[in-house]
Amino acid sequence: MCKRFLWNGETQVKGKALVVWDILCWPKVAGGLNVIDIYMWNKIAILKHLWDLNKKKDKLWIVWVHTFYLKGRKPWEVIVNQASWIVRKILQARHWLEEKGLQIAEVMETNEFCINAMYKKLRGEYIKVPWRRMTCNNQGSPKWLFALYLAINRRLYTRDRLARWGITNDTLCPLCMEAHETHQHLFFTCIYSRMLWQKLLNWLSINRASNGWTEELNWAVEHASSKTIIAEVYRMTLAAIIYYIWQERNYRIFQNKERNIEMINRAIIQGIHCRASMIPRFIGFMQKLNFYP
Repeated sequence: MCKRFLWNGETQVKGKALVVWDILCWPKVAGGLNVIDIYMWNKIAILKHLWDLNKKKDKLWIVWVHTFYLKGRKPWEVIVNQASWIVRKILQARHWLEEKGLQIAEVMETNEFCINAMYKKLRGEYIKVPWRRMTCNNQGSPKWLFALYLAINRRLYTRDRLARWGITNDTLCPLCMEAHETHQHLFFTCIYSRMLWQKLLNWLSINRASNGWTEELNWAVEHASSKTIIAEVYRMTLAAIIYYIWQERNYRIFQNKERNIEMINRAIIQGIHCRASMIPRFIGFMQKLNFYP
């Protein structure tokens, strides 16, 4: 249900998921969105009841379980067949720790049991992706960041992907009508998006030519991953242009509307100024950048 709502805005099944749900549950530094894995969280909540059986013997339901099922034994040592579903589920929870290679006795004998800490422990370690700061440390609008996340993973519904699925035969870029629409072309090999990106680079006083998406992302990872204000504003700008280019592309396809480069450039810059004005340490730097280009 959570997956359907994320991609469709409702609980009905429509279309394909853009990113595998398991990946979305990964930490942000590993390339996910840090969505809680409800299935694993539920397992750990049941493990908490198993820990309660071992530590909190003053509660009525625990006294009842000890009296009729445990009878002086450790909760994780008991195997029962004739018991209610919930009691069997709690007593069988030890298998989840064994699957992860943890010593159940050590876990059960701790003085406290934190579901969140155990969730992180069972989730394990993940390899950090090099572009993590593009999304984790970005002060841009959430919708900008989501579009950037999909573009980084090359999961936007560009026409080359739709053609591979047999959904369309038209693969021309709707912005320039000169080349096949791919992530690499749309950001920023296309003449429309390239001119827009070049304007924004000039606005940031970054003196270099724009490149394709792979090269731009590599440049951002190498030069804009720091905590300096210019690097943070650059990351906001990158997220904003991905969103606005994708929005313009959809306007042209589905609404037959067009905006010129100057309109989008102004909308991006003013949007960045509005976001940055809410962050005190950005104010001095943003005053040096033109608000109305």
